[in-house]
Amino acid sequence: MHSPRLLADYQRALDLYERAERDVAGGRNPRGAADALRALDEGRHALACVDAAVAGLPRPPRLPLCFFDPRHGRSAEEVRWAPAGGAPRTVAVCAADAVRLAEGRPPIESGLRERAPDQRPGPRTKGRPGHAPAPSSAPPTSADPYGTWPVHTGARQRRESRGSTGVQLSRTDPREPALLVVHLERAADSWVDLTSPRGDDKPFHKILTHASSLTRAIVPVPADGLDTIHLQTHTRRGWRIWLHPPEEIPLLTGEVGSTGSYVLRHPGGREPLRVTQHDGSAFSLHTLRADFRPGDLLCEGAGAFTAPAVTPKKPCLLYVRSSGSWTLTPTGDPKRP
Repeated sequence: MHSPRLLADYQRALDLYERAERDVAGGRNPRGAADALRALDEGRHALACVDAAVAGLPRPPRLPLCFFDPRHGRSAEEVRWAPAGGAPRTVAVCAADAVRLAEGRPPIESGLRERAPDQRPGPRTKGRPGHAPAPSSAPPTSADPYGTWPVHTGARQRRESRGSTGVQLSRTDPREPALLVVHLERAADSWVDLTSPRGDDKPFHKILTHASSLTRAIVPVPADGLDTIHLQTHTRRGWRIWLHPPEEIPLLTGEVGSTGSYVLRHPGGREPLRVTQHDGSAFSLHTLRADFRPGDLLCEGAGAFTAPAVTPKKPCLLYVRSSGSWTLTPTGDPKRP
């Protein structure tokens, strides 16, 4: 008898191939072709997982397609790259783009990447204060890695609107955890709940509370086997919510500071950190387990404090839980495994 996970992989492959067919059904434009390629790539990986399970082998790793254009093929290496007006980030790119970036040249231009606001043709326009952009528009580029959704975030993994309403986001894989990012235009009289897919009135997790002064939350959501994540916004102003692609989680390469919850990627190696919380109440720094539940506790405190911490030997995700402002500062060279 086949295991439930094997059957789920097979069904996921079928669903992804159907999605690829829908992506190209509306026309042969580059954006539709890119979406179809991503779906086909995920579908091939799902079938490879089925083959591995039948053969009694471990699940194969999945290398992403090129960040700049999936038509370039599978990524060959990770490089540091910064969009116009944005902060440097680590992206997985094809061999050709890796060479171009190493030589100081831009990646191969494909027309798929969103342009920054100052690169758009024609006159620039600014929205009225307090007026959220239309749901179909991409948010402006930001130096904050979580300031906006990455340009290749799927349409069903992001939402943007105004006012109180129910929100449904589609997981890319119901068996994998997700990183939820919530932005509110205003904190006063605004909050967001993670709700039951059955539409129950009682929330089972408060993302941002009514009394919070925060306008952003970054929340790891463990897998629950369901295709969708359901939320309820309570606000009269604008909001943006999305599932952040795992490959876009920022890498800890130097001092980083923020307010509220946060998730970072660490390449591994015991690296000493200085942890500073400038205000707020309880603070904790954890690793995240593979299921996105908090793992080892690396540091904790309350109020304004400074304390040391050391990252684990193996590559991991770091999860900051705080309602105040904080800073993580590397204070020495990491000891790589």
